[in-house]
Amino acid sequence: MNVKECYAMMGGDYEGVMGRLITDERIKKFLLKLPQSNPMNEIFENLNNKDYETAFRNVHNMKGVALNLGLSVIAESSSELCEALRGGEPSTDITPLLERLKADYEKFVEILGQMD
Repeated sequence: MNVKECYAMMGGDYEGVMGRLITDERIKKFLLKLPQSNPMNEIFENLNNKDYETAFRNVHNMKGVALNLGLSVIAESSSELCEALRGGEPSTDITPLLERLKADYEKFVEILGQMD
């Protein structure tokens, strides 16, 4: 599966990221870096340790990377979790937001594994 087909499966903004990164090779290079950094493990570890400030920072970084790479679905779910973590310990249960981000991220990794 090529990069454009992956974006279609992920519900991403291929045209937008192509306008920024110009070639499929560059897009692929940056897409492959996201799973290497393992952001979900860090976020879960931060939350398990009740380190909400670092969790917020890590989710915020993930949102930024997702926006820059045109990963619209991950950008949306990370944005919702980011807002829930803004200001420290959340006042409501963030489990559904965390699970949604995890599912979106896992789908991204699965689709990325099918890319040529």
